[in-house]
Amino acid sequence: MLTRLTESKIAVRIRKSDIFETIKHSQNYFLAQIVTTGLAFISIPIFTRLFTQEDYGVVAVFNAYIAIAIIILSANSFTSVGRYYFEKESDFNEFLGTTLILTSIIFSISMVLFLLFYSQIASLMKLPDLVPILIIPASIFIIANSIYFQIIQPQRRSLESAVISILQGSFSLVLAIILVLLLKENRYLGKMWATLLVGFIFSLYYLVQIIRYSKLSFKKNHVYYILTYSIPLIPYALSGTILAYFDRIMINDAIGAAPAGIYSLGYNIAMLLAMVISATQTALMPDFFDFLNTKQFQRLDALVNKVFSIITLAALGLILFSKEIVLIMADVKFHEGLVVVPIVVVGYVFFGMFTVYIRYIDYMKKTYYSSLIMILSGIVNIVLNFTLIPQFGYIAAAYSTVVSYFLLFLMTWIVSKFILKQKLTPLWKIWKPTTLLFIYFSFYYLLSLVITDFFFQIFVKLIVLTIFFVTVFHREIKLLLFRTD
Repeated sequence: MLTRLTESKIAVRIRKSDIFETIKHSQNYFLAQIVTTGLAFISIPIFTRLFTQEDYGVVAVFNAYIAIAIIILSANSFTSVGRYYFEKESDFNEFLGTTLILTSIIFSISMVLFLLFYSQIASLMKLPDLVPILIIPASIFIIANSIYFQIIQPQRRSLESAVISILQGSFSLVLAIILVLLLKENRYLGKMWATLLVGFIFSLYYLVQIIRYSKLSFKKNHVYYILTYSIPLIPYALSGTILAYFDRIMINDAIGAAPAGIYSLGYNIAMLLAMVISATQTALMPDFFDFLNTKQFQRLDALVNKVFSIITLAALGLILFSKEIVLIMADVKFHEGLVVVPIVVVGYVFFGMFTVYIRYIDYMKKTYYSSLIMILSGIVNIVLNFTLIPQFGYIAAAYSTVVSYFLLFLMTWIVSKFILKQKLTPLWKIWKPTTLLFIYFSFYYLLSLVITDFFFQIFVKLIVLTIFFVTVFHREIKLLLFRTD
């Protein structure tokens, strides 16, 4: 009886905590991220065996160009939907209608220009055959997806978000496997066609739902909001995309599709951490703005600290078990990409720091600072990749990622604190779990020099990860287990 009462008290405390709502929605978003962004990881055992290194590289570079094309072809005009929702205005449906019309006009003009200069653009991309033309429909489908999710995510409809993403990702994966198996050569086309066919079907659903929320209009004040919010973010979005994808484009351009494929394998595994960051930050966003609006800074600081502790826990686990993940998941011809994983994971830890402090700039609506920061980081990334990849190979791209993301975080923190003079979550609340991450990994690395047995290494890794978990969450564990009130 006493045990049941204790369990009941613990359950109540968990549900009343700020982190509970965040984690509850994070787990739904995390499922969605696994199926969308994380499909590259889930499909690794399949496609590393069905694809050549060149095929894998072509798909990776194709996806990189899509990410860039979405921003350029739409002028980033669709990205203000989620932000306008938090304005709590009564005319959201009319704003959404204006966004649809404006985005359609801009995209149509851009598409015509793309087709007029297609031969020149295709030669620059160095993609085979007519692959570049597929970028246009792929971009349309992703824009429709983004607009719909910008509507439902602020409403905390995380379960719906996860279910839709799981269905779309699952259908895309199954169809891709079927089409790839049917092709004898150029198997990368099977993956692309599957993505487009499933994207088309789901985009019809998204558009039907979006129209339900929208009222077609074209108001000047809405256009002004879109232009003043989204247009200044074009350099920000474009530079962010360059940071995330330009390395694969540069590797393909400098040393070929096969090295790009090997690097992409390691990068895709490291991007598991990006999924954790995206899931937790998406769930955190409503509370973040609410706590700032109501000046509940201590609650915000505590929540950010807990969220970042989750991120560092995931990072440590990924670094510790990266070798086992690669050996199990990837075909032997991709195993050399293992060296990329821990380096890129460290880069994404710094990216996680950036996602915290960029919220303060978004809150102040000073998006030109965001763009400037991204541009500078993007320039650094381009220069480093352009200079170092031809000399040192794809490993240089991994280190360029670390340097670029660290600068991204540092500049964002400086702008938020010293220029915008915001009351920020103290830096030590983020650096404390990060420092512990490096200490615990260094401790394991020293142990691994004397431990040679494979299974004993696995056991030690689990122990290290468990101790880290207890260390960063000891207060929460103690509060839940031993508080008597």
